[in-house]
Amino acid sequence: MNKYFADQLLSPEERNMNSKIQGMIEAEVISVDIRGFTSWAENVDVFPYLDIFSEEFYKILREIFVNHKIKTLGDGALIINELPESRDSDYRFPQKIIKETIKKINKIDNRFQKMCNKLSKRYGSSIPLSLGWGITKGWIKRIGRDFIGAEINKSSRLCDIARPRGVVIDKDDFPIIPKLPKSIAIEFFEQRRKLKDLRNEINVWVSKEIASQFFIREDIRLTSEVHIAGICVKKEGDIIKALIAKRSSNRKLFPDLYEGCGGQLDRNETFITGVKRHYKLELKIDVDVIEDIHRFYYITYPNEPIIPGVKFLCVYRGGTPTSENHTEIKWVSENDLKKIPEENFIPGLKQDFLDFIAKFKKSIDA
Repeated sequence: MNKYFADQLLSPEERNMNSKIQGMIEAEVISVDIRGFTSWAENVDVFPYLDIFSEEFYKILREIFVNHKIKTLGDGALIINELPESRDSDYRFPQKIIKETIKKINKIDNRFQKMCNKLSKRYGSSIPLSLGWGITKGWIKRIGRDFIGAEINKSSRLCDIARPRGVVIDKDDFPIIPKLPKSIAIEFFEQRRKLKDLRNEINVWVSKEIASQFFIREDIRLTSEVHIAGICVKKEGDIIKALIAKRSSNRKLFPDLYEGCGGQLDRNETFITGVKRHYKLELKIDVDVIEDIHRFYYITYPNEPIIPGVKFLCVYRGGTPTSENHTEIKWVSENDLKKIPEENFIPGLKQDFLDFIAKFKKSIDA
């Protein structure tokens, strides 16, 4: 029998004892890396105080991750949080673990920036650095003062994609990100990512800096560019309403026209994940994407390649629609939608709204 499945037949206590025998411990594994360190450290003005910089950085880690094992790695660190053996401990619950870790990361990020500013003023040299974090949870093995295991490799890979800075968390290890205090300005989005040396893609939570990355046109031309969009509806009693947003007048394309929500698909995303990300980032709401109700479309710019896209029906889940890139956002009934002139929408979009509403009605009546 496969060892993994054999272990699943054991009780939690038996598995815990089995792991002890094998020298395994259950832990939260955190990797951190200083973004931009290598190129910055090559500056001749920086060399005299590199040791001071590193000592200050590791001092911050040790003061905040007090009860953790910390292994320094030059321009980063591996941090091990051994989880209590008692099944009754609050610190075994994923929500409790990740909430405390995010709080610590927020403190470290703030102190790190203050440290960079202080040293920059003292030595008269710019320190344009930030931190990237990768977090997993699972079984690892202690060998002397060192640790080995697949989770350590995975946390390092997650840290690699935490660019230009920010936090990446294994969603399978931490299915729910708890509500954070307003003082912690970290917002997370769901993505699906392919990691180096791992065969399968994994589900992850990424902070806003990572989720909102856009790729320059020169890079995009090297691979296929695909767009995705959504038309969002909700049911209020017997009335179906659609969410429309008017683009700002300073937008290069289709200024002052109504749209749904959408944009470029990230190279590491599925269609569904991409649509959800755009609604969360642009309009601050959560949606369910109805994969079976969709329509293809194409974007054409003068002297540019044709960009294919897929438009999906979305059902509103929660949140208050707001946006810095739109002058008006409102829910409209089907009758109100019909009264708005077609020329007030991106070409062809009004009919898409009406068609998707009709399909949504059929789906809920079926």
